[in-house]
Amino acid sequence: MKNKKIIGIVGIILVILIIGAVFLGKGNVEKQEKKTEKKTEKKTEDSYMEAVYLKDEQGNGIFVQTDTEMPFFGTIPQELYDEKENKIAEEDLNSGDVVKIWGNEAIAQSYPAQYPGITKIQIEEKENKEYIEKYGHYLEEFIAVPDETELPYLDISYKQPNALVTAAVDTVASYIWEYSGDDGKQVREESLENSVLTLPELAEIQVAGDTQAELLFCTEPEKVEVLRWDESLKMEEGSEDAIPEGETVQIENGEAGNTSITVQPGYIYMIKAFWKNGEVEYGFSVTEMSVIE
Repeated sequence: MKNKKIIGIVGIILVILIIGAVFLGKGNVEKQEKKTEKKTEKKTEDSYMEAVYLKDEQGNGIFVQTDTEMPFFGTIPQELYDEKENKIAEEDLNSGDVVKIWGNEAIAQSYPAQYPGITKIQIEEKENKEYIEKYGHYLEEFIAVPDETELPYLDISYKQPNALVTAAVDTVASYIWEYSGDDGKQVREESLENSVLTLPELAEIQVAGDTQAELLFCTEPEKVEVLRWDESLKMEEGSEDAIPEGETVQIENGEAGNTSITVQPGYIYMIKAFWKNGEVEYGFSVTEMSVIE
């Protein structure tokens, strides 16, 4: 009887120890998960680049990475803060401001480089005069004063499996453009006979499946419309056949707030942009790229 009692007590103790071990193990797992989350957050917070921001009198800006001295264009994100981490607006950024930049780290290796995936900027130092003097020449070299007699140009930025690509969409189908001539009289230029489907050549981009593409205009338009057609509907130059109705493409916001669309191989796209001076239709085709594994 006494032995049974002892065995019963030992059994209860073992059960308590097992339950305790289970809860202790669960607690350790939760602590480890929290540590991992904190490490991930810290790593993300530490993954930034330092750059100086330069801005001209018209508000056009360019960045220069301080360690590599690489000039690059980047979109100003909504997450924009001063030295005390107070949220500020884009107009609060001044030439010579030294900033920390966070983003997806996908930088197009053009010259200057393009960094459309910026997600956060924080000012470290205001209006560093030495940097302005050292790098101010980039404003004259790379930022052209808009010429209202010229049609705005369009670049498109998109990801390939191993690169971020920025390509010029230099095929214009039609346009209406007005501006003041040297004599002060209004000048109207137009070309309305072409459609993107009848252009003899189109700018072409290659992607691997459905891909988000950001539309980078030299001058931001007031409105953008996008249509697409299956590539099988491409027509001969000068064709008098009726242009088939295009499919409307949804316009989205990219990682940094830029106007973007999702493109698919096998289609021809028409980007129609509107400014106070007029409207322009740009065209490009999308093909499937060969991915070497």
